[in-house]
Amino acid sequence: MADSDHSTTIPVVTNGRNAAPNRLPDSDPPIQLLRDWLRAQHVSEILCRLQQRLERRYLDARDSEAMDKRVAYSIACQAEVESSTVALKLQDKLPTIRARSLLGIVAKLEIIAGADRDIDDPTDFPWPHIASVLDDLKEIAGSLPSERPERSVIHADCRRYQEIAAHLVGVKKRVGSLDLARRPVLGIKGE
Repeated sequence: MADSDHSTTIPVVTNGRNAAPNRLPDSDPPIQLLRDWLRAQHVSEILCRLQQRLERRYLDARDSEAMDKRVAYSIACQAEVESSTVALKLQDKLPTIRARSLLGIVAKLEIIAGADRDIDDPTDFPWPHIASVLDDLKEIAGSLPSERPERSVIHADCRRYQEIAAHLVGVKKRVGSLDLARRPVLGIKGE
């Protein structure tokens, strides 16, 4: 009797990169969400460093310059809040977005694991387990290409959050004297 398994079509197993040649990984919504989230996280980190630096300057300021330092510090604090809020809103979208590929699942897990790195102990359950699943998926599907937004894009985002913050802090008339729109956002080397 002939073995019937010889006539069975074997399913194609792929690494996720060429499973659907007409569907680029960029078309998977979680991948774009990850890019946007990483950008928001990066901007938030930059604004956090700015806020910390301005806090120190404000605390060290003498009476005559303390008001300007306080305004700059208040704007930096609010800008950091604004950028962090954007990152959190992007995280909140995650459960409603469906992955179309294994790389889309990798992107979702990157956001989940990345969102909690600074909050909880990464050695507590379930984080090592999630990291293990993420590593397994990357081994099977491949990793997402790491890309950083151009410096000009990050600076534009920082300026935008600073302008929003200046308006919210109530120093709209003083924004011109603070020159947020023209000077480098942070003065941080490498950013």
